[in-house]
Amino acid sequence: MQNWQNLGILAILITGFLLISGCTTNAPAGQPVQTANQVTIPNLTGTWKIETQGGVIQKSKVPGQWTHHKGDYDTLTAQAVITDQKDRVMHGKFSAPLGNDESFIAVIGMDNQSWYYADYDGTAEGQIVNNDLIKFVYRQVSANDTVIGVGTWTRVK
Repeated sequence: MQNWQNLGILAILITGFLLISGCTTNAPAGQPVQTANQVTIPNLTGTWKIETQGGVIQKSKVPGQWTHHKGDYDTLTAQAVITDQKDRVMHGKFSAPLGNDESFIAVIGMDNQSWYYADYDGTAEGQIVNNDLIKFVYRQVSANDTVIGVGTWTRVK
């Protein structure tokens, strides 16, 4: 009988400890429980003005077919149009004064702030600051050249 009483007291103590330490299944007061249905993925479709500072390491006499930067140090203004977005994935077209137009794909990270981009010969990682501004770093390595740039995408419409 003594063992059962000791086990009962131990069970009460453990339960009390769990309740005091907050190890319960209820959400903390004032903290709404977020469900998958409440996640709002930013809609980034539209036309974007791109402004970039970058540089090039030229490996051959001819720049790459898709290279848009020129020279050791360069400032580039370009345009991107995100034509289609389904959930976190989008497709679009990039155009700049130098180099050929490129198609691209991009995704929005699970945190709804990270942004990842890939075109024919390069990639970018960025941060969605708000619905009309993305900050990014672009990287490209090809047989003809290596490019890196930092800049912004600003929505114009």
